[in-house]
Amino acid sequence: MIKKEKREHPRYRSKIIILFLGILFLLALFHQPLLNGLANQLVYKDALKPADAIVVLAGDHTGERLMAGISLFKKGYGRKIVFWGGPVYWKITNGELFLRQLKESGIGPEFALWSGERLIENSTWGEAQVNIALLKKMDAESFILVTSDYHTARARYVYARLARENNMAIYVCPVQDSTVRLRGWWKDRESAKTVLGEIERTVWYKLFQ
Repeated sequence: MIKKEKREHPRYRSKIIILFLGILFLLALFHQPLLNGLANQLVYKDALKPADAIVVLAGDHTGERLMAGISLFKKGYGRKIVFWGGPVYWKITNGELFLRQLKESGIGPEFALWSGERLIENSTWGEAQVNIALLKKMDAESFILVTSDYHTARARYVYARLARENNMAIYVCPVQDSTVRLRGWWKDRESAKTVLGEIERTVWYKLFQ
């Protein structure tokens, strides 16, 4: 007995095509707010309060993170500026770069606390181990975390857990990076690389860190 091949009804097929075209139309219409919203998820901001220390994360190439930390320090938001000062290239260390920038901004080394040790892991988590140890060394009970805006949500995810374990209060201060634009990030190659890379690392941290 020969079975008859079941054919799709023309109306059923046309409905699928209409649905597919409708989805494409919606994506074309709303892709900008969707993509901008995706980048906004990377940003976290707290209402700032004076704290024991201002922790400035390494990693930008413009000095804008430290400039923001210096501004907070001069406004009385912290007693010390804390940072990782280990090697970044050949014999050059992050400590040398930060201390030079602090000096040119009128802040002496006595107001800085850093460590030149190598990171156990070249990541936000690895840097956090060093910075939290420095905060414990100065008996800090609170700190302001300063980093680039696109990095704040992931940085907070890492530091908030360590802060809780050490009974410290944390306040996050995002800094706008002049080399990365979050609004319309897909239109600029450098911004797209940064945003997509941060999304990838954020997912990895949430799943495995």
